[in-house]
Amino acid sequence: MSTINKHGSRARELRDEVFEFLSKKKVLAALTILPPMLLFTFVNLVPIVGVIGASFFSINAFSNEWQWIGVANFETLLSSNSFYDALSRSVVYAGGSVVIQVVFGTTLALLLNRSFKFVNIARTFAILPYLIPNAVIGFMALWMLNSQWGIVNQLAVQIGLTEGYVSFFGNQASAMLAAILTSSWKDSIFVTVMVLARLQAIPESFYEAAKMSGATAYQRFRDITLPNLKGVFFIVLLLRAVWMFNTFDYIWVLTQGGPRGATTTAPIYAYNVAFGTSRLGIAAAVSTVLFLVLLVAAVLYFRIFEPSAEVRAE
Repeated sequence: MSTINKHGSRARELRDEVFEFLSKKKVLAALTILPPMLLFTFVNLVPIVGVIGASFFSINAFSNEWQWIGVANFETLLSSNSFYDALSRSVVYAGGSVVIQVVFGTTLALLLNRSFKFVNIARTFAILPYLIPNAVIGFMALWMLNSQWGIVNQLAVQIGLTEGYVSFFGNQASAMLAAILTSSWKDSIFVTVMVLARLQAIPESFYEAAKMSGATAYQRFRDITLPNLKGVFFIVLLLRAVWMFNTFDYIWVLTQGGPRGATTTAPIYAYNVAFGTSRLGIAAAVSTVLFLVLLVAAVLYFRIFEPSAEVRAE
């Protein structure tokens, strides 16, 4: 019996020591931070370092030999007009998408912030498109905008907007705009969620005091709503610009970079170089340059606009 008591007492002591060790601030901090840091390292940092390293080698997809060539890949890339064309298309695609998403997403958030019957149901249905995979959105757009039997063409002809059927994704003049509108339909919901969350945090007493002072609806929007949305807009603009600049799935499903390169953005260009010509080293150089471009743009964004000064804790 005494042996059992000794073992039980020792187990309790060991348990107390473990609890005491785990309750230390440094240990808790390590256990809290270490898992996500390890995940971030293996999912993001390791591939980034690997791609940057690969950009200094000549790599063929059908050979396991890497030949060191220094900065030759970058020299080839930076002397290629097709790369600059792809880069400019990425800027157009990202810029157009961000403008539409911010305008439409903010407008929808302002509407959903109002009090009316079934407002919760309306908010639920408004957010549903964001749950649809991008590839599915792309195929839906292909069917709806089909030049022969798409519903958009059918309606446009019937109401007299167009004289005949239009190949939205097969026309160089309209392919980029069609791709921008397709992606913006879903991704605007991200802006809606962010803006609506901030609108919900604005105290109602601000608007009540403004009404008592005789402020009009426009003045309340200008002096209360917009200043409180500045911080959200700074974050949304940065995130949406980076994500849309790197978008691959929408454009690949819709046009695969066509027609005649009209929608060949930088990610599509990198894919074509890697798997179309099997020059993995140059494709890695493309990815490295894009990473540096976005990094510099983000640094300049934070230095010029100082979004941290606009974000405050309520």
